[in-house]
Amino acid sequence: MSRAIENSDVTVVPEAVWDVARRHFDLIHALAGNPARTRAQVQDAAKQLGRGVTQTYALLRRYEADPRLTTLLPKQPGPTRGYSRLPNSMESLIEEVIESDYLTRQRPRVSDLVRSVRGRCLKLGVKAPSRKAIAKRLAAKPRREVAARRHGYKKARDQFGPVQGSLETVAPLSLVQIDHTLVDVIVVDSVNRAPIQRPWLTLAIDVHTRCVAGFHLSLEPPSVTSVALCISHAVLPKDQWLAVRSITDEWPVHGLFTRLHLDNAKEFRSVALRRGCDQYGIAIDYRPVRTPHYGGHIERLIGTMMGKVHLLPGTTFSDVQAKGDWDPEKTASMTIDEVERWLATAVVGVYHQDKHSALGMPPLAAWRKEVAAARSPSSYLDVVDPRRFLIDFLPIEYRLIRREGVVLHSIHYWSDILTVWIGEKAKMIVRYDPRDLSRVFLLAPDGQYYDLPYRDLRRPPISLWEHRRALKKLREQGQTHIDEAAIFRAIDTMRAIADAAVVATKSVRRERERRLRVIQGGLTVPAGIDSLAESEFVSPEAERDERQPWERMLPVEEWE
Repeated sequence: MSRAIENSDVTVVPEAVWDVARRHFDLIHALAGNPARTRAQVQDAAKQLGRGVTQTYALLRRYEADPRLTTLLPKQPGPTRGYSRLPNSMESLIEEVIESDYLTRQRPRVSDLVRSVRGRCLKLGVKAPSRKAIAKRLAAKPRREVAARRHGYKKARDQFGPVQGSLETVAPLSLVQIDHTLVDVIVVDSVNRAPIQRPWLTLAIDVHTRCVAGFHLSLEPPSVTSVALCISHAVLPKDQWLAVRSITDEWPVHGLFTRLHLDNAKEFRSVALRRGCDQYGIAIDYRPVRTPHYGGHIERLIGTMMGKVHLLPGTTFSDVQAKGDWDPEKTASMTIDEVERWLATAVVGVYHQDKHSALGMPPLAAWRKEVAAARSPSSYLDVVDPRRFLIDFLPIEYRLIRREGVVLHSIHYWSDILTVWIGEKAKMIVRYDPRDLSRVFLLAPDGQYYDLPYRDLRRPPISLWEHRRALKKLREQGQTHIDEAAIFRAIDTMRAIADAAVVATKSVRRERERRLRVIQGGLTVPAGIDSLAESEFVSPEAERDERQPWERMLPVEEWE
């Protein structure tokens, strides 16, 4: 096993190794959260881990320095992963005996398996492998598959399936629920103030204190990206996020969750979301089918927030009777950025301050009381590297490093750091943010992510949504060879049409608003400028956004 495995991307870690780390995680996490732990408790944990006390203390120090599951992955010197000292014929023999003799409903013991392998070897006149070698091959089998073959699929599902049904909480962030809703208000575009559509809200609640942990507002329907952005907003500190929106009230809710409770929607079942949560020790519970009461906390919060939204101009209300002859498009006057700021103010200035009937106190007071009573600050672990936290949830592609750089979505990316790996035969992991394709993130062999900007820095930032629209338009025009230049020409044309439209349709206004909310290469468009063309006369140095990449990502629109 490579020494650098803890710095590798979580998707390349073998399942068997990942399962071992997860078992270690529960014990080490409990020790880290107990400041009054004794040596006897550490010795007991060491016995359960099958490690020495010194090794257990070393694991504890590594975890406290960086509370991620991957810090507990084994560091083993010696041969690289997958290397076997046994000949292929012996590997095949062991695999055959495991399949035919061990993975059966008769459930023989490991000693019986060893005896069967040695009996086969005696007949063939070859030297039998050690018990340790046989047990190692058996341990590499997925535990769920072994349980299903030996005990039945029902028991395997009960043993290894997600825990369902329990909503008990013991502390803040011990259980967080997330869900989506279509906001009952029509937003307008930021240029002509003409109506566009109702935005989507992804909302997270801390069940223990009823505080809003975070949210994400979007013009796009719910997706894996909107879930990841909501989680990022909930986990990371919000001080700068509030300051950018000129909100002075406190929002101290942040830190890693213990459990995440979700419904069965498609966007909640992605591999990226599961591995991202595993990486930071967040267990995922899915709501049992046909049991809406299990999502009662988040649904009541959504109802409360929508009740407040009905006071806004442009509200659609929640039903036809309440709407009457009200025309929301005639009264719509708020942009999505203004609605986002209004929602944040409603959360921190009103909802968190009002007495909650179930708590007997305001949610913010409940949070402060619980945090003050916590045994140690480690009960609410923060993310060590916010940038990496966000990247850990972004989509993944695999690319070779060539002389021209990295090519993704037919766009070339380059950084001088790539010269080190030009000609490498193995593909490397590249992650990208669908909302802003002006840079991607390369996972290097040293375990670090490196930013790769466009090779041609004159190119404007675009979204994956714009990229797909450009490809569709080029194909409709009959172009068979589509290169980078053709894509950007098509996007420039579509942007010009949208900006030049005097009386725009809803769809054109919506497209323009989505594009304006793309990260503008770290630049902000000053207030009072009606188009991007006018913003070209502003000094980039004067308007450069000094926030970190992950801080710029949170408030902007997604493209999925």
